[in-house]
Amino acid sequence: MVLRLTCLASAMVALSAGATAAAQTPAPPAPATVTPDSDVVMLRADVITDDVKNLITIAEGNVEVRVGKRVMRADRLVYDQNKPSMRAQGHVQIVDEEGGVQFADEIEADEEFRNGFATRFSARLGGYSVVTAASAVRTDGTRNSLEQVVYTGCPVCEENGSTPTWSLRARRAVQNTETQMITYQDAVLEIKGVPVLYMPYFAHPDPSSKRRSGLLVPDLGVSSKIGPFYEQPYYWAISPYQDMIISPMVSTNVNPLIKVDYRKKFFSGRIDLESSFTYEQEFNSDGDKFGDKTWRSHLYGGGRFNIDQNWQWGFGVEHQSDDLYDRRYDIDGENDLHGLFASQPRQLLTQLFTTGQHEDFYLETGAFVFQGLREGDEDARFPKVAPSFFAEKVFDLGKNGQIATDFSAVGLFRDATLTLPKSDRARATASANWGSQYIVGPGLVVEPFALGRGDFYRIDDGPPTGAQNISRFLGVAGAQVSYPFIRHGDTVDIIVEPVAMVAYGTNDANDPRIPNEDSLVFEQDESNLFKPNAVTNYDLWEGGGRAAVGVSATAKIGKDIELSTLFGRRWRQEADPAFNELSNLTGKKSDYVASVRAQFGPALSTGARLRLDDNLEVNRMDLDANVNFWRISGNARYFKVNRNTAVPTATTTDEGIIWSGELRATNHWSAVVSQQRNITQREDINFSLGIGYRDECALFLLSYERSGGRDRTLGPSEGIRFTFTLTGLGGVSDSAFD
Repeated sequence: MVLRLTCLASAMVALSAGATAAAQTPAPPAPATVTPDSDVVMLRADVITDDVKNLITIAEGNVEVRVGKRVMRADRLVYDQNKPSMRAQGHVQIVDEEGGVQFADEIEADEEFRNGFATRFSARLGGYSVVTAASAVRTDGTRNSLEQVVYTGCPVCEENGSTPTWSLRARRAVQNTETQMITYQDAVLEIKGVPVLYMPYFAHPDPSSKRRSGLLVPDLGVSSKIGPFYEQPYYWAISPYQDMIISPMVSTNVNPLIKVDYRKKFFSGRIDLESSFTYEQEFNSDGDKFGDKTWRSHLYGGGRFNIDQNWQWGFGVEHQSDDLYDRRYDIDGENDLHGLFASQPRQLLTQLFTTGQHEDFYLETGAFVFQGLREGDEDARFPKVAPSFFAEKVFDLGKNGQIATDFSAVGLFRDATLTLPKSDRARATASANWGSQYIVGPGLVVEPFALGRGDFYRIDDGPPTGAQNISRFLGVAGAQVSYPFIRHGDTVDIIVEPVAMVAYGTNDANDPRIPNEDSLVFEQDESNLFKPNAVTNYDLWEGGGRAAVGVSATAKIGKDIELSTLFGRRWRQEADPAFNELSNLTGKKSDYVASVRAQFGPALSTGARLRLDDNLEVNRMDLDANVNFWRISGNARYFKVNRNTAVPTATTTDEGIIWSGELRATNHWSAVVSQQRNITQREDINFSLGIGYRDECALFLLSYERSGGRDRTLGPSEGIRFTFTLTGLGGVSDSAFD
């Protein structure tokens, strides 16, 4: 039977007027009509009994009551018009306006079931989060006062006798649906049913709530540099569009450190900033202090903003008060990208930039300031760059290929030091690059190209030379020819492609008066083997005649296996002393360059990049592998650089390995290890070993970390870190295990 009534009390009177006392009206269930009106009540049940004399209505069997968007279901419902109140019994379930679900054995509530009393109460609060209580009293339509409470963010009742990974037990708790907070009195945190922490008072946001200010799970451990430490993050939800995490860290060896992370989202973009500050002396790896106390700090971050759908501007900031600050306090982020451009390791970059892009046009401009973190770095000798400008326009010529024109300019300014004068340098470059592709005969691919470029430099390095204006005009033309051979099979497809490139360009273009600012660490390898000008930057130019010959091959086996390789060499008409050994262009012929790659589905991939001399001895080797099968995952990289390809002052081979791996012993327990080792010096730069537990509602990690690198006053250091996250209570996690 279904009743659609405007007011439940008057509806019961109307029902009784046409029936005798204690009359029963059985009827099959029918679908209820849902209406958004808050004063409309829908009652549905298998049997409805109306006691006209006592003004009591009883509904039994699949009872469902709807008041607006609120729904209550039960086995039995008693409505007493004298109070008025409703008593629901047996498998009671209430769904509120927000979709939250509450359960009880028995509930007595008002006619809109906003306030009332429940026994054996429980509620699902979002995700796996569940709260249960022996009894609950709801008042003001917003507060649930709970007795003998258990709360967990873990799945429950999936197996008989299963215990949640973690739970909070408390004598009393209050769930406020208006503030979306749950507060506890005499709370105990249990891990797998074992009490581990008592708290006389504790509070956390309702998991169904939006962002909420409050304490996050702390970070704690022991370090040989700063001693035992405790870091307590506090999350501040400033507004719907901005927040801040303030994390004071206290330790036994040094003064407190305050970390502040700030984020704000605008209509057109966002800002992300990470910072910290302290008032302390410098200290070494053993925590021994020296020097003067002063304010020390760091700031990393950036922002990007849309001007319109094609144009964007932004900034990046990287600065710290002293060059070992991040390593003393183990602050991450120095190698992260905080803007449009990236810098070298142990070199901070602050930048302001603008970009614009259309279908056939691109522009970027910026200004930069550098800060060196390596021993011997003088910030005055790092250039201040303003401006840096690059614009490119592409013209499509149809069957005749395309022309890419670009203009680039940069200004570099260095302050004077005790030993070097003030230095200002500027460059402007304009170029046009034409290229096309033609298929000749049975499949010969011919790609002719031509490039013309003009450079203008103004160099002012002070006395005795003074300011100089230098200009040069450069050009190169040639063609690349390839002939791919393709064989299709039932299970194996093979592609073999011989490639040759021949070009001639402006000779003797590397004027010794032009300083090399942008090509100091350039190397010709397999990635630019067939490029007309192997040098992709501006200050150096590969002149004269040049040729490159190589072959690439690919084999695809089934759906998952792919093998590929490239092998080749480059020749030059004349040697050019402007190139160093690292560039692989110093002589008339380069070393052989090769790459090999093997992909065995998602389980394994491995590759190698090689540079070989005339005797096929390895001058440079770079190997990598990634594995993910069964319960093992990890990656590794090994490199070896012969001394004749390194900087001229190098006297030994540089060799090292970086690897990390995880062994999942069970579905929840795993062991994690990582290592960065300098094989040449036989020492670990970094090493960490940890064990962790992870499931749907918790993450626990215990790790040992050791830094073996040496940088001035900092030598080897080690520490132990414990990190945990509990779903529904917030948390932090260590990046090494993310």
